[in-house]
Amino acid sequence: MPTTATPSVDEDAVVPLKAPTLGWALRRALLAVVILFFSISSVAWLLYASIDPEQTDTPAAKSSGERASATPGTRQGASIIGSEKTSLRGAGRL
Repeated sequence: MPTTATPSVDEDAVVPLKAPTLGWALRRALLAVVILFFSISSVAWLLYASIDPEQTDTPAAKSSGERASATPGTRQGASIIGSEKTSLRGAGRL
């Protein structure tokens, strides 16, 4: 019956482990910062690329009622918001 033999290791041949140096730690930290920068930059770019640009080329032939419902930032929308604020202020003075 064959047996496997483990080769003997001399105590003199074993290399002791060295502690990491400051240069090694700085290189690793720089590598980590570079990887983190590119990761966050690529995620930010993908988020920016996924946002659809706002269309500002609306045709001028629409009536004022259609234009107000399509774009909430018009003066009519602002006056509606302003009237809601005044009605809410008056409700508190009962």
